[in-house]
Amino acid sequence: MSNPKPEGRNFSQSITVGLLIGGVFLATILTFNGFLFMALAAVACAAGAWELSTALRTAGWYVPRVPAVVGSFLIMPATYFWGHRAQWLTSLAITGALIIWRLVHILWERREAPIQRVVHTLRDFAAAVFVVAYLPLTCSFAVMLLRRPHDGQWWVLTFVLTVSMVDTFGYLVGRKLGRHKLAPGVSPKKTIEGLLASIAAALVAAIASAVFWLHIDWWWGIVIAAAMTLTAVFGDLAESMIKRDLGVKDMSSILPGHGGVMDRLDSILPSALVAYAIATVFFPL
Repeated sequence: MSNPKPEGRNFSQSITVGLLIGGVFLATILTFNGFLFMALAAVACAAGAWELSTALRTAGWYVPRVPAVVGSFLIMPATYFWGHRAQWLTSLAITGALIIWRLVHILWERREAPIQRVVHTLRDFAAAVFVVAYLPLTCSFAVMLLRRPHDGQWWVLTFVLTVSMVDTFGYLVGRKLGRHKLAPGVSPKKTIEGLLASIAAALVAAIASAVFWLHIDWWWGIVIAAAMTLTAVFGDLAESMIKRDLGVKDMSSILPGHGGVMDRLDSILPSALVAYAIATVFFPL
């Protein structure tokens, strides 16, 4: 009697689409001083904002999709060209636009009792703040990292490569050899075997990056690998909790074998913030 095929995403599709995504990333980060990477990040954040806003609506949290998408796109070029001040001002502007849009929408409808309307309004305002902080603001730290003269592209390449190795080897080894569940209540498919493979792959990627293009001491690769493994796993588990609470399996099906754009950004988002902090604090310009 043959063993049943493992449930989940299509393996060949996951590998093919993953390689395509990796090729696009390398092409954008290594050309035109990373400008194309900024454009890619803007498009990805816009798509992610649409997915996240749509998923929140399924659970009754209304986040206006149009200003969320437009704002999530615009924060990337604003950060790339004008830095920290534009990063935070644009984030505040997105949040304000979402709140005003929703407030006008509620006043226009007037279908609920006043008290209920206030409760739902405050809940939707909180959802708007969450979307901005979780997605475009956090992702924009990758663009801030890109702005570093001389080594910005290489820092972005390092943290994205390390996180990708964490995700890829955790998925491959966990799928084939995983026996012991890591966090069954949050993400049933994550295994301890997959985590160990992620740690090993992250060490190889980060140490190689430290030596060959960041030109820093090799042991910094261990620090970067540890940080990126923690943030990648945390980001993955955090989105799994969000999807479980919203009652969705994937944020969308736009990427065959992967789910949605948010399903690929989940590990990148917290890692971008931590990578920026490491580069800024320990390797100031």
